[in-house]
Formats: sequence, structure tokens, C-alpha cells
Amino acid sequence: MMTENAFSSAYSKMDYPTLTIQEAGTTREEVLDKPSFSLGRGLDCTIVTDDSNVSRRHAEIKWEKGCWRITDLNSANGTFVNTLPVSSQILKHMDIIQIGGVMLVFNDPHTPAAGEAEKWNNEDDAEASAFNFESMKRVIRRLEENIAKVFKGNPGAIRDLLVCLMADGHLLLEDAPGVGKSLLAQALAKSVQAQYKRIQFTPDMLPSDVTGMNIYDDDKKVFRFLPGPIFGNVILADEINRTTPRTQSSLLECMSESAVTLDGQSHVLPKPFFVIATQNPSDYHGTYPLPEPQLDRFLMRLSIGYPSPEAEKEILSSQMSGQVLSHISYVVRSNDVIRCQALVRTVTVSDAIKEYIVNIANATRHHEALLNGTSPRATLALMRASQSLAAYNGRNFVSPQDVRNMLKPVFSHRLNLKLRAKAQWKSVDFLLDDIAEKVKLKNEDQL
Repeated sequence: MMTENAFSSAYSKMDYPTLTIQEAGTTREEVLDKPSFSLGRGLDCTIVTDDSNVSRRHAEIKWEKGCWRITDLNSANGTFVNTLPVSSQILKHMDIIQIGGVMLVFNDPHTPAAGEAEKWNNEDDAEASAFNFESMKRVIRRLEENIAKVFKGNPGAIRDLLVCLMADGHLLLEDAPGVGKSLLAQALAKSVQAQYKRIQFTPDMLPSDVTGMNIYDDDKKVFRFLPGPIFGNVILADEINRTTPRTQSSLLECMSESAVTLDGQSHVLPKPFFVIATQNPSDYHGTYPLPEPQLDRFLMRLSIGYPSPEAEKEILSSQMSGQVLSHISYVVRSNDVIRCQALVRTVTVSDAIKEYIVNIANATRHHEALLNGTSPRATLALMRASQSLAAYNGRNFVSPQDVRNMLKPVFSHRLNLKLRAKAQWKSVDFLLDDIAEKVKLKNEDQL
């Protein structure tokens, strides 16, 4: 009773906070006009969802000590706030909550200042600490082994694919047709229990074919949002450079902010959100080169290349009986991927490594053979990819070799050679090798 009186007193002159709930293509709003709300599939819950990945009593949102707190009720699949697994956490304005496949945006402009709320939010999260680097190693090994059953001949490509996924980035695969770009993406999608969507890009596509559109519901006399294929967990953007720049640009907000804004309303994309785009070489017929802002949204670019004769023979043997993708199923859950991504962010990056990354980036900005240098987004991408590679190898700190290993996949598609420099440098990759050779890290042996 005292809690209800305090709650009523606190909000007597303010608007109540709200939850914007996105589920199965529909959006609804719940007003938090009581001090406690339960979320789940059970009909006795205050906020009920039909999502099968949500427990009967999944989580509770409660007002206490002047703040709103979400608490996981020992659910089967966990509760995530801003992609981090939580057992109990103070909510802030515009925080994004995910339970199963349901996305909830917490809206409360009157949230207490960060310092005031922080004193109630310093407890250790038992669920997050229980998932450690050993757990992540098991997840990665399961994915590697499963993907390798269908994708033959290039384990390095599988490694870089998983490093990009765990870094919460997006991947661009550029190579000739038929070398297995789409197969690699589909093998990953089948290995993770998540929503897979494929977008086949063509010259006549419109942005709404990717993001979705508002349609008029004649029965309810309102406009209803119809989500596009971008609303998934693993997205294969096949032959992305065969569509026009207008449609390509529809991915900019999606990839950088994990959201779609349509008619002034923002729709949050579910996590994990991983775009794997394939493109044919730019000199192929009917291609539209990706603009620099779009390329900069991709954390990494990979080229698979042709398999060795031995690997190609193995490909022939594995596909004699039919489509190999039908022989595999998921080995990890989507929430395992989110936990891995959260763990990657905890990998230590020393000041010396940060300085090393910045010095490499500055070397590209002042190199006479390059039209442009790398952006701060690229510098951040190199650090995040290095963290992910360290975690992939079971370490909780970044080494200089991690940075050098990720340099070409992260930087090469963001740089362009000057015309007169192409006689000296065969490609950007050779130039990056030269930069890595010349930019030294002091006392590297002691790190």
C-alpha cells in the first residue's frame, strides 16, 4: 500500500511511462500506470505475449526507490536490456528490452539522473557472470563444426565469419559467383536457432521492399506497419550491388542503429541482428557499386576464393546425394550469440593497443597513395574485431597480433588507391601490409 501511495505521489504531476511492444509485426503501447507489471505467456500476467520463446512468467517490471527495475523471473531463454543479459537492472529512457522474439522500448523522460539510478544498480549480474570465455568457446566450436559440414575448403572464412558475428558487426562477401558465398551465410543461419531472412536484390526493388511499409487496415480504420524482410536475426542480402543506390541506402539506418524509421515512427530490429551481404566484382555486368557510406557500415569484407583441388573434390562428394544444408540443424540458440557479443565487449584493450590502432588509422589518412583515410568508425571497428578475435581464441585481452590479423578484413574495403598509385601497389591489401610493417608498437614483447 505504501508503494502504491508513493507511486501515485511520484506521478501525480507527470505522465506515466510507457512500453512500446513489437511482436509478430504488430506494435502496441502499454501504459505503466501501476507500480508492478509481469510479462509472459501466462494469462495471469499483466502483459501477455504469444511468443513461444517467452516463459509463462518471464519477467517483472517494478517501480521501486524512484526507479523502474526489470527482473528476470528465472526464465528459460533470459531477459536482455540493450543486448546485454540481465537478472535485474534499472531501466532508463529508451532502453530496449528483448524477451524471446518480443522487443519492448521503455519510454520515460522523467527517468532519474544516471548517477542517482546507478547507486541502485551496482549489484553483480549472476547470469552474465555465469557465461564466461569457456562457455563462448563451446558455442564457437559447435558453430564451426556445424558450418564445416557443408562449407568446405576455407576454415579461415568460417573463423572470420564468426569473429564478425561475435563483434556484433555486419559482413560483406565479395567474390565471383558460385564459390559458396550464399552457402556460407545459409549454413550459419541454420546453425543458430534464429529467424533467417533472404533478400534477393534486383534493379527494380524499392526501399519499402526491404524495410516494410504502412498499410491501411480498412476494418480498424488505422494504418498498420507491415515489416519487411530486414526484420530478422540473420539476413542474407544476396547480390546487394545489383540494386540501385536508392534501395541500397535503405540499409544504412538498419545496419548502424538496428532500427527502421517509417513515417516518423521508429521500429526496433531484434537482436542478434547480423547482415551478410554478397556482391559480385564491380566489373561484372549489371552492378551498381556500393557507395562509401554503405561500405563503412560493414565491419568486415571477405573474399572466399577458389577451393583447392582436394577441397573441391570433397565438395563434389558431399553433394552427390543432394542439398547438404538439409543435413544440419541448429546447434546454439540466438540468446547464446547475444551473450557472446556481450562478453566480447568486456575483453581488455590496453592504452598501448588503443594507441597502436590509432597510429595505424592515422597512417592511412596521411598516405600519399590513398584517396581517403579510414574514419573513426573504422578505428572502432578494428578495435571491436580485435576484441572478438581475442575472445575467439579464449583470451580476455587484445594482443598486437590480433590487430594485425584483423587489419585487412576491416580496413581494405574502406580505402581507395589513387589512379597513379595503382602502378606501385597491386591492391589496398599490399599497402596495408606495408603500413603494418612500418607502424611499430613500443615494447611489444612485454605486452
